[in-house]
Amino acid sequence: MNDRCKGLGGYLVQIDDVDESQFVQFLTTAVSGRGPFFTGITDEETEGRFYTYNDRKIAKYLDWRWFQPDNWWNEDCVEIGYYGLNDAKCGKSGRYVCEV
Repeated sequence: MNDRCKGLGGYLVQIDDVDESQFVQFLTTAVSGRGPFFTGITDEETEGRFYTYNDRKIAKYLDWRWFQPDNWWNEDCVEIGYYGLNDAKCGKSGRYVCEV
């Protein structure tokens, strides 16, 4: 997914603040009704320590959906939908948001 974003001159979206979170939630809801869409946030290296793929810095803003993150079956990637962020399986196919 991130390679596809790089091909467009960008990267998987990084949610930096509440305004960007609301904007991305609005866009994904407008496209799909609810989402979810993968972001560029992960905790693959250390469970519970979420960072961004693009610059490897600690994620600045994490507006989790209720009862998330739960690491259900080793969920290390983060997706965004109508109700906020959710941790999800990295290997599953799905939609994603590129930031250019």
